[in-house]
Amino acid sequence: MTRARIGHKKMRLTISLSGAVLISLLALLCVSRDEASAKSSIQQSGSGESSWQKVDAGAFSILAPSGWKFHQSQGVDSYVGEFTGDGVVLKFDFGGYSDSFREEKKPGYVVVHKSIGGRAAKIVSPKTPGHGVTGVYFPKAFGSNKLSLFGQDLTATQQELVLKIFDTILFGSTVPPVLPPPAKNEQ
Repeated sequence: MTRARIGHKKMRLTISLSGAVLISLLALLCVSRDEASAKSSIQQSGSGESSWQKVDAGAFSILAPSGWKFHQSQGVDSYVGEFTGDGVVLKFDFGGYSDSFREEKKPGYVVVHKSIGGRAAKIVSPKTPGHGVTGVYFPKAFGSNKLSLFGQDLTATQQELVLKIFDTILFGSTVPPVLPPPAKNEQ
């Protein structure tokens, strides 16, 4: 084999290894991107959110002030529950028929489309706090499932808090099972 041919093979091997290393680094960056994005948005707001706790619902989680809790409810065809804290109740519906907040539109609402946790989201909030739904909707949360998370008639302070919480949503890798409805009592 000539020296030129050996040098060419070494160069191809070096390029192949460099490509593999680059692909591995990109994969690591993609995996940690969602979590870093949520942490970054909290740190940027600068009002104490960096000490918030993770409240995990399995299929997704939020970051919220200390004391917030998650409660699963009984669902018929979807995974439902609520997050509670600071006088706020945020209900969610995770399934094929989650509310897209079509009724909550301009002029009475502020409607924002953005990416949260690496997924497209629609956020709605009433222009007059205390009068309507403050919610976030993900048309593609996990597989064919959608997610709506919302609070009703929130004060201005609660609405501000909830909008910050929405920015921290991260999705898990599985959907918990739907709790069956209670058995009917036969008398």
